[in-house]
Amino acid sequence: MAPRLSLRPVAGASRGLGQLVSRSRTQEKCLFCSLTRPNKSRRKPVSPPWATTRRAQSTIGSPTTPERSSETARNDLGTALQNLQRQAPNYVNLSRIQLALRNLSQPAGEESIRVAILGMTTGTTSSHATAKQLLRLLLADPLQAEQQWEQQLTSADASQPLILHVGSEAEEQQHPHLSFAKRRDELLPEINVSSPALNWHNLEVLLMETNPFDTGASTDLDGTEEAVLVPTIDIPSNTGRYTPISTPVHRALVVGDGILGAASLVSSPLLQEDGMISAVVNFPNHNPAEDPTPYPFTVVSVPTASKALSLFRASVSNAGAYENLWFESNLPALTHWLKSGVLSTSPGTTKPPVRALITSILRNTSAAIQAEEACLLSAALTSKLSPTAVAALDQALSDWSQSAHTELQSQLDLAFTGSRWRKLGWWKLFWRVDDVGMLSADMLSQRFLPEAERGIIYLAGRIKEAGLVEEHDADPTYPGPLVVSATEGNRDENLDAPTPELQGKWPTHIPHTRAYLLERTIPALQALAQRLVVQSLGTSAAMSSLAGLTYVSQIWGAGAYEAGAVAALGIVWSMRRLQKRWEAARAYWEGEVREEGRKAVRATEASVGEVFERAKRREEQDGKGVLEEVRKVRKLVEKAEDALRRLE
Repeated sequence: MAPRLSLRPVAGASRGLGQLVSRSRTQEKCLFCSLTRPNKSRRKPVSPPWATTRRAQSTIGSPTTPERSSETARNDLGTALQNLQRQAPNYVNLSRIQLALRNLSQPAGEESIRVAILGMTTGTTSSHATAKQLLRLLLADPLQAEQQWEQQLTSADASQPLILHVGSEAEEQQHPHLSFAKRRDELLPEINVSSPALNWHNLEVLLMETNPFDTGASTDLDGTEEAVLVPTIDIPSNTGRYTPISTPVHRALVVGDGILGAASLVSSPLLQEDGMISAVVNFPNHNPAEDPTPYPFTVVSVPTASKALSLFRASVSNAGAYENLWFESNLPALTHWLKSGVLSTSPGTTKPPVRALITSILRNTSAAIQAEEACLLSAALTSKLSPTAVAALDQALSDWSQSAHTELQSQLDLAFTGSRWRKLGWWKLFWRVDDVGMLSADMLSQRFLPEAERGIIYLAGRIKEAGLVEEHDADPTYPGPLVVSATEGNRDENLDAPTPELQGKWPTHIPHTRAYLLERTIPALQALAQRLVVQSLGTSAAMSSLAGLTYVSQIWGAGAYEAGAVAALGIVWSMRRLQKRWEAARAYWEGEVREEGRKAVRATEASVGEVFERAKRREEQDGKGVLEEVRKVRKLVEKAEDALRRLE
């Protein structure tokens, strides 16, 4: 488990290419970048006087074309990495790209190099003490007595990572912004180290306790490599939570102790030939110089090297014993590994660890692109729409539409010529007026496209099985009918205002149309029947009363015959009015049911057809869009590789 520690607020950002990186839309925090102190002038790595003289002598009389070519290649490489960071954040490790851009913003041959010394934890045992002692031996100056930084390193807390900046006092006094000396207000331990062999080379060392091979369930070699070269530190915040800070490094040295450490490292695939990741195992009672057995790691004896250093510091006369014990401990192999990653091969040439870092970034990006292309190809082979299947489903939809129209005509003919509908004749309304709603609803429930509704549900299942709907959608939907909304206070004005479409796992036009007819039209038909019956009875009663009054009062000399004629006229007129209005209402409702059924069938067919078209468009757009993105990323990687080949 990564240790948890505190970190001071970010002080500032680097200049040059680092400013462009800070403007990018995707960033990751970096521990070393957060420790860089702000300065008003551009930071320029310091070189010793002899290096300045040599560089001045080497540039006098040399042509300017190679320098311009190298500078152009450096700028092209930085631009290509920035484009990768901005346009392909899913394919690259952003923190490693930020480290590479920081190196490219520095002069060639003077890049700062980061090295991680990782004390491996195996079960309940830890190699952090061995890692601290090993780092002290690698950086210590045998010609001087024990220095203060050695005591600080020895007494450092194992639960907290430690930052060491290698630089001389003259370098620190000349450029105080390069100092990494610990201050009281800093929560992260930092030590400034002076090493004669490594001063003036911008070396930064991260010492921490971790298990680099505990990468979870990931078995990908590239992912495990990045887990070792980008260790993560959890920084506590004021809220009590922890913020992970990525700490990319150029090289990593995994330190193991004894048999358990060797067993963990012997089968590791991370020990590469390019030296970016190396491992060392401490065997105290073993003489590595006398062991010819090849190991994938370096075998050293830390107690032997510590004894050699103590003897030489005690007296210069012990130089012979110091040399024998030093080579017997096999520490020179680690010293050579450390110097080979820090020292520049020639002035004005990019350091090998920087080239190795960029090469690793481009290699891992190419691997991610290949994996993405493989996934796209697999998805295309498994989910590509078969023309035969689409043609079969299209034919099935046509057959369903034809059978639905046939069912609508035949079933409604049977309904409107059946006994239930005949029971609602105009002369039967006087004793069946309360049965209008029940008989009409019963006809709609049994005759309004029941088979068509079951058929479209079955067809929707076939469409899903064929892959025309997205499988990752939790609820794939079909466009549904538009439903009008009305308020209690202003119902008539809102009848034409549709609400958003109702959607479902299959087209729902038929059940919604049936529900509309049951809830909206049948109550209106029931109310009309009751109103017509009341009006007819009222008219007949009024005319009969008028005839009676006429007979009783003998108005105009009317007798029983004339009075009966008046009553008969009123009754016939009211019955005729009832017949005409009721038959018109029945014909209108019958036509409305047929028309709504026809529209429901057509809308259902259009809904399924839209699903077909949407599936085809989605397949074309997804394939083109993702492949186009992958091609763009591949072109950016090719540009970066070309610039890296031209880089000196």
